Amino acid sequence: MEHEQMEELTLEACWEVLAEESVGRLAYELDGEVSIVPINHAVRDGQIVFETGPGSKLLGIDAQGTVAYEVDRIEEQESTSVVVRGFAAALEGDEAAAAASGVHPWIEGNKTEVMAIVPSSVTGRRYHYHRG
Repeated sequence: MEHEQMEELTLEACWEVLAEESVGRLAYELDGEVSIVPINHAVRDGQIVFETGPGSKLLGIDAQGTVAYEVDRIEEQESTSVVVRGFAAALEGDEAAAAASGVHPWIEGNKTEVMAIVPSSVTGRRYHYHRG
């Protein structure tokens, strides 16, 4: 690649990317191993909201609490990556129903839990490049 350039994104620009994209990768730890899984998300009230069901993802989130979440956008002349670090918290009742309304899973299933990633940090970078 020639003429590469990287820029740090503002917090506002990071949230714009998170709101425009609907799929990212959730990283969590379970039994001493780090796992990364794709999830569908929505942005609501400064948090990343997703649905999940029983299984290793929920066990890992419940056991560790802290997570990382990454969303990428790859285009012909630039790529953008946003990373959210924080902890996952279960939402319940009306709050869960309202938050989950913007989440559109790839497949339906036993997604009984609505979770929110409460950020401790949000960072992003945009890479500009020319492919010649």
